[in-house]
Amino acid sequence: MDFPMSPCADALPRTGILIVDDEPAIRALLLAALPAQGFTVFAVADGQEALALYQQHQAEIAMILLDVRMPGMDGPKILESIREINPALRCCFMTGNPGQYTEQELLALGSACVVQKPFGLAELVQVLRWLMAN
Repeated sequence: MDFPMSPCADALPRTGILIVDDEPAIRALLLAALPAQGFTVFAVADGQEALALYQQHQAEIAMILLDVRMPGMDGPKILESIREINPALRCCFMTGNPGQYTEQELLALGSACVVQKPFGLAELVQVLRWLMAN
């Protein structure tokens, strides 16, 4: 028997976060901790992986958490490329050293916030929940 889709099915909030960081320890920490907080986590090490994964899973991904400085394509370049696919995707940068970028420049690129590394997990979860709600 076929059941009609509930009209609420499309209204369910997406909880997917795409994490892009070249540090394996950061990816491992967030892959281990964030699902327990109710998030669906996709984690990759570089820009090319981020673009490929986002194209495959964009219906599930509500936001992107980007390291600023990475080899090859840096966080702002990744955001620029992903915004060509989805201009409205929420973004948060994370960095221990923003290099050539100021926090104001990162925010001007469309990031909702910049989280400083090292960060506390509770602090990051609070920021992510706020971003998901707004």
